[in-house]
Amino acid sequence: MRNKNIVLLMIISLLLVLTMQNVFAIGITPGRTTLNFEPGLHKEISFSVVNSEHKDMSVVFSVRGDLEDSITLSQTSAEFSVSDNSKSFTYVIDLPQEIGEPGMYETEIIVLEVPEDSFEEGTSVGATVAVATQLHVHVPYPDKYVEMEVNVIESGKNNEVIFLVPVINRGKLDVNNLKAVIDIYTSSNEKIETIESESESLKSLERKELVVDWSAEVDSGIYRAVVKVEYDGEITQKEIEFNVGDMAMEVKEITINDFELGGIAKFNALVVNNWMTDLKNVYLNILVYNYIGEVMADFKSQTYDIDSLSEITMVAYWDTEGVEVGTYDGDVILKYGKYGEKSIEKSVQIKVEDYSIEVLGLTGRVITKKGGMFNLNNLLIVSVILLIIGNIIWFFIVRRLKKKK
Repeated sequence: MRNKNIVLLMIISLLLVLTMQNVFAIGITPGRTTLNFEPGLHKEISFSVVNSEHKDMSVVFSVRGDLEDSITLSQTSAEFSVSDNSKSFTYVIDLPQEIGEPGMYETEIIVLEVPEDSFEEGTSVGATVAVATQLHVHVPYPDKYVEMEVNVIESGKNNEVIFLVPVINRGKLDVNNLKAVIDIYTSSNEKIETIESESESLKSLERKELVVDWSAEVDSGIYRAVVKVEYDGEITQKEIEFNVGDMAMEVKEITINDFELGGIAKFNALVVNNWMTDLKNVYLNILVYNYIGEVMADFKSQTYDIDSLSEITMVAYWDTEGVEVGTYDGDVILKYGKYGEKSIEKSVQIKVEDYSIEVLGLTGRVITKKGGMFNLNNLLIVSVILLIIGNIIWFFIVRRLKKKK
């Protein structure tokens, strides 16, 4: 029986070694709760913290932001065990009878993972991972006030472009007559068409989406839209650039070779120019965000000129000193034009491990280039495996010799 236990212990040790690299951050849901201001509102709001690593851990809660004095936490700390997938918590918002200025007030409930012994007397608290859930409170404007966004969708057929304009009335008064008016310009600032949505009414605090279709009977390229929302004699507007036809450029893949955490990561980005026009002063900009949405890395390549219908490899470098293993949100941005005023952007995830970086979501697949097969991490694992196998062989040899005696 004792011999079987020894073998079992060795197998468990091997499995632990093989899985010790899987490290993920804690999570939180929902990411945001939105409320419209009501005088004296008392409301309890729930959120959940996810133990993604399935480990023993301690967390502490804190509040920061515009309305932090109006927030009461149900508790200031919590403990998780390996069996806890997630835990639910609450906080209470008690709004005052009035808030002077209209607009949006943002508050964050922050969850910090801390060392397990942090609650012992005389122990300093050092956070390792932080996540946050946001609370947005909108205080209405006294009259009519429309906020807008603009999204451009390429339908993929006959160069049709759809303008989706979400609008919300943040005012106390209803809007009787509202519509979107869109002026479309070429890259050389020549106006080519004006299109409009149907007229709508919009009640106080109501949200709608205005939809305008455009049959783009133009050449492929970049165009500019000035989108105005007209409502009861008022106007709000935004500008946006969009593509018609094939995208001007795209990042086909990004590879990172011979990487070790703490060193300089070399990002090799294969960029394709799909247009019939040469593009000048093109550079790659990569942003990496930490777990509370702040930019933790912002690095760029040099500028390149790309001939029409050709591809080129752009190189950018990231100093990963102080970066922890984990999966981070990021943006891959191609900027071009005389002053880098034009851009094409793609949201990605960047998975950082001890000896590899993976860029996920760039082209719907994962591009991975790890260090050599026999890097230090792999050598340690192979060494432990060989040691365990050697011990098992030695154990059975000694056992046979004893039987012969």
